[in-house]
Amino acid sequence: MRIGFIGTGRMGQAMARNLMRAGHQLTVYNRTRAKAEPLAHEGAKIAGSPADAAAEADVLISMLADDHAVRATILNGQAGQRPAIETLQGIHMSSSSISVDLSKELEAAHRARGQRYIAAPILGRSEAAADKQVWVIAAGPRNDVAACRPLMDAIGHGVSEVGAEPWKANLVKIGVNFFLSSVIEALGEAFALIEKSGLDTKQFFQVLNECAFRSPVVANYGNMILDQRYQPAGFTLNLGLKDTLLALQAATAAQAPLPIAGVLHDQFLHAMAHGMGDRDWSAIAEVSRQTAGLRRTMPAGG
Repeated sequence: MRIGFIGTGRMGQAMARNLMRAGHQLTVYNRTRAKAEPLAHEGAKIAGSPADAAAEADVLISMLADDHAVRATILNGQAGQRPAIETLQGIHMSSSSISVDLSKELEAAHRARGQRYIAAPILGRSEAAADKQVWVIAAGPRNDVAACRPLMDAIGHGVSEVGAEPWKANLVKIGVNFFLSSVIEALGEAFALIEKSGLDTKQFFQVLNECAFRSPVVANYGNMILDQRYQPAGFTLNLGLKDTLLALQAATAAQAPLPIAGVLHDQFLHAMAHGMGDRDWSAIAEVSRQTAGLRRTMPAGG
C-alpha cells in the first residue's frame, strides 16, 4: 500500500520501519524534519506538510503525542501548513493515544468530508514496537478495519477489535494505561515499604511476581524500578500524566469514579516537579521512596 505516516518519534519510527520491511511505500511527515530523515535513508519519502503526506495515501497513519498535536496536524494545520484532512482520499488510521472526545471529533470531521476513519492505538513501548511486539486495539467500520489489517499485522503481533465506533478503541487504550500505571504505583509503594523495613526488595519482587502475576510486563517494570532504569524512556513520565488526565476526563464523562487515578495524577505531578518528566513513567516509584524518607543517588543515565 501507499502509506502516509505522520509522527516519527521513537514509536513512530519503529512502526514505519516495520511497514517498509513489509513492502509498503511510505511518505512520512514530522514537525521536526530531522526526526524523519533517518527513514528517508531507508527508502521513505519525506513530505513537506501533513497535507502532502495524506494526498496520495491509501492509508494515512498518525502517531502523535497528544490531542493538541493531532488536532493541529490532522484538522487545523499549523505554521501555515495545510492539515491532512484537506487532501485525504484514503483511510485515516489514528494510532495516537488521544481522548475519547477528540476521537469522536475526528470521526465527525472525516464523515462530513466523505472520508473514512478508524482508531488503532498501540499497546507497548517503543522497544517492543521495534521488535514488532506491540498489540493493536482497533475500532471502526468493519470493512475499513479489514482494509487496514495488513498494516496492523506489519507493526504488531496481535490485534483486538473492540467495536464499530472508533472512540471505543481509544477508551480501551486509556483503560489499559490506567491499569498499568496503577500497577507501577503499587510496585513503588510496596518496594518502599519493604526497603524501609530492612528487607531485600529484589527477593520480595521475585516472590510477588511468581505468586501473584507471572507477567512479563510486571517483571519488566518491577526490574526497571529496582535497577532505576528510567532512561532512555520507552514511555515518558509526562506522557503518563497526559494519559492519567485522559482517564479522569473519560471517568467524568461516564460518571465512573476513579479514585486511584487521582492519586496517580498527584504522583506524576510530584515527579515532574522534581525534574523527572523526561524519564520513564515507571520513575513515579521514586516518589513513594521519597515520601517514605528513603534517599538514593540516581545512577548516571538512570
